[in-house]
Amino acid sequence: MAASPATESKRELAKAKTRRALLKSALQLYSVEGTCGMSMNKVAKGAGIAQPSFYNHFDSLDALQHELSEQLKDNYLSPMRMAWVTMIKDYDFLNKEQFNQRCQSCLTLIFDAAFQNIALFQHLIEDRPRFGSKTINAVNKDSEHKQLGNLITEIQEEWTEIFIQGLQLSGRSIERTHVNLCVDIASAQVHELILGCHQERYSKQQAITILSANFAALFGNFFARTQQ
Repeated sequence: MAASPATESKRELAKAKTRRALLKSALQLYSVEGTCGMSMNKVAKGAGIAQPSFYNHFDSLDALQHELSEQLKDNYLSPMRMAWVTMIKDYDFLNKEQFNQRCQSCLTLIFDAAFQNIALFQHLIEDRPRFGSKTINAVNKDSEHKQLGNLITEIQEEWTEIFIQGLQLSGRSIERTHVNLCVDIASAQVHELILGCHQERYSKQQAITILSANFAALFGNFFARTQQ
């Protein structure tokens, strides 16, 4: 006898709940132990299921990490994407004070997002590959899914797209290599000062103020290379 719609619905809800529990378990585990602590058994145990049941929800640990990476990337970038695109689009019409205000507002979004789970952020920085995504893909060409350790690199690639979108909306064009360079310089400064704030070497506002001044110089040089 076929299962009733109500029974089937309960099964799907239970499966979705377990899937969320596995993702939550993986996130908590990574935040505490980083890549070295990730295992299918630990993730399953944290979700309250037996390891063999893991395969009812994900094909592999890599598949779970891939989905978690996509969720984290979206949660991190979504609240700030349009703010940065708009600031870049409006750059030519902003005076020094207006740029400083916009920049500090955008940087605050980044700092607040990082401090929502600073332990996770630290592990992501520590696990960031030393080489670019092309090299990573060449080394791991047989891997179907990207892992959490690549997330910072993926986010920086997204920042490149954000900058390009803002430039296009402003009617400017620039080589992608110049955008990559600007993003890498900006990201390195932001990541270093976020960790410095966490270590209580200075306040968040002090870090954001100095970053805003640095970005004014960086953007000035960057936009001088663009063409309208």
